[in-house]
Amino acid sequence: MKQPYVEKLINENTRLRKFSSSTPEDQLVWHRDRQDRVVKVIGGKGWMFQRDGSIPVQISPGTIFEVNANEWHRIIKGEGDLVLKIIEEKKDQNKDGKNDFDDVRIARMLSSNEYESIDQVKKDHPELFERESELDIFESLFLLHEKKKKKKRKKKSSKKDKDKPLPRQYGAPSGSKREKLLKKASALYKKGDVKGAAKIRQNMEKSHMAESKIKIRKSVLLEMINDAIEEEKLDIVLQELEDRLDEKRKKKKSGKSPKGLSKAVKKSLDKKADRRCLTRGSVYAEFRKGLSAFLSSGSRKGMTAHQWAHARVNSANPSKKWAVVKKRKKCPKKKKK
Repeated sequence: MKQPYVEKLINENTRLRKFSSSTPEDQLVWHRDRQDRVVKVIGGKGWMFQRDGSIPVQISPGTIFEVNANEWHRIIKGEGDLVLKIIEEKKDQNKDGKNDFDDVRIARMLSSNEYESIDQVKKDHPELFERESELDIFESLFLLHEKKKKKKRKKKSSKKDKDKPLPRQYGAPSGSKREKLLKKASALYKKGDVKGAAKIRQNMEKSHMAESKIKIRKSVLLEMINDAIEEEKLDIVLQELEDRLDEKRKKKKSGKSPKGLSKAVKKSLDKKADRRCLTRGSVYAEFRKGLSAFLSSGSRKGMTAHQWAHARVNSANPSKKWAVVKKRKKCPKKKKK
């Protein structure tokens, strides 16, 4: 049977073993080894180690664990490549990746009455601990390489987001004043300056709202009138957004739930939820996402934060990937006129 890993022998007792992210899970079977082993995790994310009769435990770079001879165990797949340093049989006293005469000297010192701990040996005989091995060099290079890769991915992702054009319907072509203002508002919102982002967005849309003259149906007009009334409470809602951010931080410590929406907003959203057989909680969440999106990414010209949030709720559907609304198990009965 083909082994699910590749390995490099460093010396007679130490090896590096790499499990690829493409390794099929059915190849990571239960097994046991002939010798006692000390295993150190050098690279990998989300991988787990499980002993026979025990629950799996998370392992990450820096984790060290021992595996006894003939003990059944297995590795459970995570993300990326898993790289392990495996030391067999003899104990590597000075942790230089070798089992040599230095380790024998340290073991003899510890077995004598002269030294009670390895720290004392290290203090009196630093020359036994300061030798850099080929494995130490490999570890340093591997970790440096991973750090550079992560930094490069982050930089590439950041540049991609910065250069990414805004949706056409936002009316903000590349290089335009509107695009710059939308991105400025988004940056402020991400930093936690909700008021600053809201101020930019309100000033941007005022002129467009004055210019827009659209013919609409009576039912839509009534809904917009209701939204306009609620718009007067926008400052309160934005304050609630800030309070909610604070509450989320506090929630981690106290476990208390964040504040809800205003009664006027809830009443409007409840009607939409009941009419479309959606759970009220999921509709509230969709509305909040709409408010956040208005400040963090933008909107069409002439839209207010409330209108944009209601528009999101109106177009949201459980079948759409971006939506968070959920269907009810049992729909409410429609009232007879």
